[in-house]
Amino acid sequence: MVSMRTKAIISTTLGIAFEWYDFFLYSLLAPVIAQVFFPKTIPVLSLAYAYVVLFIGFVGRPAGGLIFGYIGDKFSRIRALYFTLLIAGISVLLVAILPTYQQIGVAAPILLAILRFADGIGLGGEWGGSFSLTSEYINPNLRGFFSGLLQATVPVASLLVSGFTLLFTSLLGESGFYAVGWRYVFAIGFIISIIGVFIRFRVADSPVFQKLVETGRVVKNPISGAFRRYWKLILMGLFLVGIVNGAYYYLNFAFALGYATTIAKAFHKPYVPYSVVSEGVLISSPVLIILALAFGYLSDRIGRRPLILANAVGAIVFIAPYLLMLLSGDPTLVMSAIVLGGLIFWLISGAITPIVLVEMFPPEVRYTGISTAYQIGVGFIGGLSPYILTFMISALHDIFWPPLIYTVVLGLIVLFIGIVLGETKGRLHVGEEILRQQ
Repeated sequence: MVSMRTKAIISTTLGIAFEWYDFFLYSLLAPVIAQVFFPKTIPVLSLAYAYVVLFIGFVGRPAGGLIFGYIGDKFSRIRALYFTLLIAGISVLLVAILPTYQQIGVAAPILLAILRFADGIGLGGEWGGSFSLTSEYINPNLRGFFSGLLQATVPVASLLVSGFTLLFTSLLGESGFYAVGWRYVFAIGFIISIIGVFIRFRVADSPVFQKLVETGRVVKNPISGAFRRYWKLILMGLFLVGIVNGAYYYLNFAFALGYATTIAKAFHKPYVPYSVVSEGVLISSPVLIILALAFGYLSDRIGRRPLILANAVGAIVFIAPYLLMLLSGDPTLVMSAIVLGGLIFWLISGAITPIVLVEMFPPEVRYTGISTAYQIGVGFIGGLSPYILTFMISALHDIFWPPLIYTVVLGLIVLFIGIVLGETKGRLHVGEEILRQQ
């Protein structure tokens, strides 16, 4: 018989995998979305609109984090997680059957934006709830490894979206994929979400939350409780994950793709075709899956703080050679930069920052606290970083120094947080003593 802990871990792993599958749907398929749901008269403008739709999802996420954080901290972790995945899954399904711009005109992008916002609300509660539930089911000495396990779903999701896109393109041809194939890729996301919901119906609340209920320590208003007593932790967590899991991740897997191609070409620097950077992303994915587990395990041995500090120093030191590699015009160097960038900028501590947030907040306001920090940090610091970097390069007419200075400043902030925050490994809050028996 499958244990309740195993069911909980499977359900949260599927949830985080779907969250990132959803992200890659809108980011990797942005050119398709631009052509299907927006006027084709000015392709660049249509693509810009598609990226606006991507960002609308980030706008909805903080609201979802507060709504479902409140439900999860006050009533039930697992009940909140029923709805996060269900709302996001239905939103993706409706996009899969949404009429195009040619069929219903301007109503198409409007409906797409509404569905993307609803999608963001659902997923806004998914991340914090999944990490809260998982961490409250497992032995504290294994939290880092399971954080790495859940974070390994990021490259898995990237591989899935890329793989399904290649599959349906090969079966239907490029024109067939633009016509109908992309809808299949979205519909598969709905299937993943429904499997996750089905499993969650068989998962009980975590032992830690049940203990909160039994001892009468459930807070009356988790939102006000989190902001009133733990606003400093929310702020530190916001910048930590906003930079590592947001800005640094998008630096390597979003900004760098255009930097080594379109931007380099515009500045008359050596550049590579888009297929090269796409291949770099694909090559990095299986490597990062394995290393996510390795860094999670390592943090259980040596602590979280050394990895945060190593991430900060590594980013500061590596940014100059990284940019030079991207501007080399050499496919091997560009692909190597993307693989190394995924490791040095993101994964060293990106694999375990979720569990750092978990260990920062007590169970009474954990769901609300970590959801707020993550969704605001990643959504705004991370989501806006590619736009900020592109704007700085354009405004200053300099392709090298703006991203270098921006990355170094962010690295110094992470270094400061790592020093001030201290070590969270082994930090247990009231009610979590029972987890040592897991």
